[in-house]
Amino acid sequence: MTPGSAQISSRDTLQPKRPSMLAALGEFRVPLEASIYWLNALAHPWPHVQPLNSKVVMLIPGFMAGDMTLAPLANFCRWLGHRAVYAGIWSNSECPRETMRKLNSRLALAHEKFEQPIVVIGQSLGGVYAREIAREQPEMVERVISLGSPIRQPRRAANFAVQAVARSIAALRGKAEGCLSEACQCGLILSDETPAHVPATHVYSRTDGIVQWESCVDLSGAPTVENVEVMGSHVGMGLNADVYRVIADRLAMPHRSQLHLADSHARPRRVQSGARSHARPEAQ
Repeated sequence: MTPGSAQISSRDTLQPKRPSMLAALGEFRVPLEASIYWLNALAHPWPHVQPLNSKVVMLIPGFMAGDMTLAPLANFCRWLGHRAVYAGIWSNSECPRETMRKLNSRLALAHEKFEQPIVVIGQSLGGVYAREIAREQPEMVERVISLGSPIRQPRRAANFAVQAVARSIAALRGKAEGCLSEACQCGLILSDETPAHVPATHVYSRTDGIVQWESCVDLSGAPTVENVEVMGSHVGMGLNADVYRVIADRLAMPHRSQLHLADSHARPRRVQSGARSHARPEAQ
């Protein structure tokens, strides 16, 4: 399926709900969809970049996952000519406040080392953190790309199995009630506000079996936001050829500082926020 953008009319639409158990069973198709999609993608003209336009990408894994789950995506980014760094996570299941502290530190180190803003790509829960990082430190973030991330009401959007696992992990670690959720007593509140001035691409799939796809859509209507639909599973987002096409195209765009310079000499063009229509995203 061709990735498409969605037009969102208001915040009153697309209220998140939990995926059905039938949808969750569809997650077992990951090996099949990965192989089929990549057979169709072999002839795709992947946009390799020159060093001048190379980006630095920080990858944040999903809930309970570690850095190595995004190793194929890291290698893909390097193959295109970009530099990829990991978030330093063995299992993304720690206290959200502690995770955010570590991620902000990791971002600051990468920003200092490479002397340029970082593209932050997060899968599932990792995308929720990526968005929060951009909101807190917009000057260090080039762009946010979330993959199947429940950026709105994450606890309500996840299926019951994920909820049960989150509660079990919190109990085993002796954490307070609400740990690993937006109700955590550590005081961390993951905002649903769109990061100001930071371009954001939110990739979602209507056949997601882990989180309800509506929760992955940004309804702000901000000119820097786009919602892009692909066909695929939640777990397979890190291997999906359609997802890789979206990432490759966004990474090939000029640096944000160059776009701002161009905007000072030309009328700005608004990036349309996602929609239910399945039209191709505008060439950028």
